[in-house]
Amino acid sequence: MLAHKKIYLSVLFVLLTFIINAKENPDLPEIDSINYYFTLIKESTSDKEKQEINTYLISYLREFLLTSQSFNADYDDVKNLSVLKSDDGKLRVYTWNLNFQDGSFKYFGFLQYKDAKGISLSFLDDKKYKTDISVRLYQTCNEWYGALYYEIITKKWNSYTYYTLIGWDGADFLINRKIVEVLYFDRRNIPVFGKKLFKLNRTNTGRLVFEYADRATMILRFNKQKDMIIMDHLAPSDSKYVNMFQFYGPDFSYDAFVFRGGKWILQPDINPDDAINYKRNSRINSIKRRGVSRNF
Repeated sequence: MLAHKKIYLSVLFVLLTFIINAKENPDLPEIDSINYYFTLIKESTSDKEKQEINTYLISYLREFLLTSQSFNADYDDVKNLSVLKSDDGKLRVYTWNLNFQDGSFKYFGFLQYKDAKGISLSFLDDKKYKTDISVRLYQTCNEWYGALYYEIITKKWNSYTYYTLIGWDGADFLINRKIVEVLYFDRRNIPVFGKKLFKLNRTNTGRLVFEYADRATMILRFNKQKDMIIMDHLAPSDSKYVNMFQFYGPDFSYDAFVFRGGKWILQPDINPDDAINYKRNSRINSIKRRGVSRNF
């Protein structure tokens, strides 16, 4: 009861902050309120409290994202919220997560899509959390795989535009995951995930999931200069650990995917100079020559 009252007072404080800011910053005071919700979540030490505050955040963010001014708003000051905008200017992807005491993560997000009719909004519901990840296809917003997206690549082929999303999943105390998947909008403008555009030899798949040790670091980025997705090749620290991904990490070689003929084609063992030491957007960590975890 006391915890619920504390949350209510915190949310009330958000609303009061909104009213005050509305007088000082008449442009978009909602951004400050959204940022404060994330601050409350970050400062909370209770999983239950985080989830309750997050419920208020989802409701508030949904209402704001339905307004026209939200599509071009600047979210740089909002901590813990990833906001990506497609090169064609039609799509914005918002994702964030909750980190729980048992080391697990649950993800949340919105897709904001702009067409001739206006802006449509779709909530992303993480169905991977606490489930066997092999039992679902994760192709709709209601059956979302769940990740914190940090890069979006826009490619057009025939009459469709494909948005390739690169994301991170903290998984648990032992492993991390990185994800690459393709999103497109069908003829009814309904978002569809997992389009099978990744070609690995003779196999086509709609989603790539890389698992590796929590203490390791994996490069997975789009090299705009080379027009390819670059990634560390992952391997176990010893052959006895095959398929035990808590022992996987980079092995100093690199693979890539190149977009050709409407598909992302695997290019194994590329020249390291194509993967590293190039200039990037200052907002994304630059890729450079570096060692890997001492365990690999």
